[in-house]
Amino acid sequence: MKKATAFLARDGVVLFDNPDGFLICAFKRDNALCDPGATAPRQYDCRPGCGNAVRTDTHASLLRERASEIDHLADLAPGPLGRRLRANADKLRTMADDHDTTAQPAEALT
Repeated sequence: MKKATAFLARDGVVLFDNPDGFLICAFKRDNALCDPGATAPRQYDCRPGCGNAVRTDTHASLLRERASEIDHLADLAPGPLGRRLRANADKLRTMADDHDTTAQPAEALT
């Protein structure tokens, strides 16, 4: 992690943990989709496709765990609500799958 921190610091990037978004925001104002004029990220306005979003393998695993929890809730919910919950769980799995297909090993950062 020290190498990654040093790498990011030289470009003026500040890391913000967003556990609710299952990601880390490597905040650069020019890339921000949450608020392009902000000097810090808006944690509750993270948007898909933001160039500042970084996920670790742990985040991907947590996304899958949350998707499983939501599936369990969907099993107990009436039809329309259950379908919406399953759609949400599918989105979380897709984010985790996207991470898996695009992730680079830590050695690639050096």
